[in-house]
Amino acid sequence: MSETYDYIVVGAGSAGAVVAARLAADTRIRVALVEAGESDRRFPSNIKTLLPFGNVFLLSDKRYNWQYQFEGAPEVGGREINCPRGRMLGGCTVLNGAVYIRGHARDYDDWAAQGVTGWAYSDVLKAFKRQERWAGEHSQFHGTDGELDVRPLPSPNAVARAFVEAGQQAGYARNDDFNGNTQDGVGFYHVNQRRGKRLNASRAFLRGVEGQANFDILTEAHVHRIVIAQGVATGVEIEQAGQRRVIHAREEVVLSAGTMNSPQLLMLSGIGAGDELRAHGIDVVLDLPGVGKNLQDHPSIGITAQDKSRASMALNARTLPRMAFAGARYLLAQDGPFSSNAAEAGGFVRTRPGLDRPDVQLTLVVGMKGRADILPKEHGFVLHANVARPKSRGSVSLRSADSRAKPVLEHGFLKDDEDLQTLVRGLKVSRSIVSQPAFAHVMGEEITPGARYQSDAELEQAVRDHVATVYHPVGTCRMGVDSDPWAVLDDRLRVRGIRGLRVADASVMPSIVGGNTSAPAMMIGERAAEFILQERGGQAHELRSA
Repeated sequence: MSETYDYIVVGAGSAGAVVAARLAADTRIRVALVEAGESDRRFPSNIKTLLPFGNVFLLSDKRYNWQYQFEGAPEVGGREINCPRGRMLGGCTVLNGAVYIRGHARDYDDWAAQGVTGWAYSDVLKAFKRQERWAGEHSQFHGTDGELDVRPLPSPNAVARAFVEAGQQAGYARNDDFNGNTQDGVGFYHVNQRRGKRLNASRAFLRGVEGQANFDILTEAHVHRIVIAQGVATGVEIEQAGQRRVIHAREEVVLSAGTMNSPQLLMLSGIGAGDELRAHGIDVVLDLPGVGKNLQDHPSIGITAQDKSRASMALNARTLPRMAFAGARYLLAQDGPFSSNAAEAGGFVRTRPGLDRPDVQLTLVVGMKGRADILPKEHGFVLHANVARPKSRGSVSLRSADSRAKPVLEHGFLKDDEDLQTLVRGLKVSRSIVSQPAFAHVMGEEITPGARYQSDAELEQAVRDHVATVYHPVGTCRMGVDSDPWAVLDDRLRVRGIRGLRVADASVMPSIVGGNTSAPAMMIGERAAEFILQERGGQAHELRSA
């Protein structure tokens, strides 16, 4: 039997969940949401996705994580760098730190200055506020009627509190709202939580439309390609339970598969740089050279150190009684250590004069995690410093014409020397903060990069030896003006040269924003649905799901 929908949304992550929910809220529109991973409602993943730090139980499992890796490069000593991507309902919002940061207002004004109409800060702020259920004091920068809870952490760790005080001693202002009037300063991060539980994009946005007759969610459905006939996207070929079939779209296919998978699917469908596609035996539907290019991410250098205070998160024989008490407290009151997202505090700083906005973001993790997918056994912390707006660029390309083959991911880190120098300055800022009196009772031995790295030349080597990603890849299907041959999309997220095909996820960003990318991806989903509904003649804000 033929399956035909008005709209097919591919990918149920930060953006895709929003797009699907907004379209399905109009019961006259038939919508399919296609997700390669499983539901976040299934036991035991439903428990893991509720715990704020439950991502440690998901990251090591290929059922929930695409487990991508950036290729080795000479700039980083040939090291491969892990780049986890969510693979279930909720996408990366089930794996990330649940930190809600929008980026600097000027980042969006930069998009508009590049000719991308309708994406200035004044435009996107409306979409951010439309989604938000802000738990703080009334503010012109926040909304209160949306589905996405944004709130301060219920019980910040003592190490995070010491960090914020130390940051002020180091000369940085206290900032209680990085999404407010100014981004500069240090403070506690706001999180997507509801009653102490992680609120991923699936729970926030899909719950209001789930079960409607006009809305189907197809989980564990692998997409092989977009079906294109005579320049029009007419559906997608999927594989579910070992069976291949095509589901059809009367109006549009919306790719929300993420910065890695959206360009991969375009290329597998014959849309991309013609020579590269032909090299894999793929028929060229549209020679669009910008697909997969312009990859940007936030390169990071972290200080890992011991915590003398033993207040940080750790699981060992000594801490078992404390953790048992914390578990009971969480069950009863939804606060305490179990409500921590680990990445509790941070800040935005300017590391040299003359900048019009911060160039480094700091993130304090109140546990000494060598890897993101394990619980720490010893007391410690990690203080990340990442480049807010890197100059370097990477790419996503096909490994083969097999849709199940992982794409080739080139991060491009440190190709531009300015990024290297910014990380050196960021490392110095981190060391300055942790050396303040307020942090003296916490700061133990610096494990990485270690005390042996002191001179500028040594710090440059430390960056090359230890640089990693904070998991914010964007830009591989970027928006642009008509005259830009490398632009994949127009300013309403439509793929150039193909009708009925749009992209809505972090891959559309012309340039990366200075901050975490989950909230901007959700905003992009909001704008995509708004564009679609406007083109149908509806009013997007009136159709928002409850």
